[in-house]
Amino acid sequence: MHAKNIMTTDVVVCHPEQTVADIAAVLNDKSFRLIPVVDAEHKIMGAVNTLSVLASLVPSYIVTGDLKSIPYAPDIGLLRKHYKKLLQRKVSEVMETKPTIVHADESLLSVTATLITYDRFEYALVADADERLAGIISSSDILKRLARSSRENGDDA
Repeated sequence: MHAKNIMTTDVVVCHPEQTVADIAAVLNDKSFRLIPVVDAEHKIMGAVNTLSVLASLVPSYIVTGDLKSIPYAPDIGLLRKHYKKLLQRKVSEVMETKPTIVHADESLLSVTATLITYDRFEYALVADADERLAGIISSSDILKRLARSSRENGDDA
């Protein structure tokens, strides 16, 4: 079984010059957790995901643990203030520049190993031979395929 056999090919994408507001609307409206970022030739440039958006909202001194306790911080007000500013920024400023990428002809075992070894977001972008986006695979896609194979008593080796 290869990545191309289970990947989703109807993928919503964005471009680096779009605003975060455009992408936040899609993430919220479609309940997506990740949107690939591609150039005009559909080559993979990165990905925007819910965590990359959130990471842009929280001051680094809080994430690094330099500030041990912040019970006094007006958290929702602070996050809302940062969020409003973030919406005006370009996707290129908040995107993950090194998303997990696999190739369409990789085995399902290889894709699974890549996801559990390198990915924080449970998704891998699938590239064709020219490094253009061909699809996307989630960890859920793999589990669904395994469940279906188990029900069918199939052995895809």
